[in-house]
Amino acid sequence: MALGTFTHTRIGNAAKRPAECLIGWAAYFLIGVTFALMLVVATSGAWLEHPSLFPALLVGVGTVLIPYFVVQPALGLGIASAKTPHPTQARLKSLMTHSVFGLGLYLSAIVWNYVLHTSV
Repeated sequence: MALGTFTHTRIGNAAKRPAECLIGWAAYFLIGVTFALMLVVATSGAWLEHPSLFPALLVGVGTVLIPYFVVQPALGLGIASAKTPHPTQARLKSLMTHSVFGLGLYLSAIVWNYVLHTSV
């Protein structure tokens, strides 16, 4: 992206860039934190005080639209991995991992509440 390339025909054929793995993982986790904060901000913090599973799963599953329609096409994989050898498998894997993200949001909020409200 620093060189002005935002899409690839096949990402596997792209030249390696310095620190690309580190930058990619850092961006991945910062984006996840941003999605988590969006849930908290959208509920004015009420969800964090009284977490429920549905909103967290909704955010998790909703975030799968980004890789389906932005990331995968930009990497040359097609919309929702349509150009991969096993698109259904790739789609389900993305959906499952984003569902786990939503579950992680919910469990994190449960732990957060437990820590805040437990006297030591």
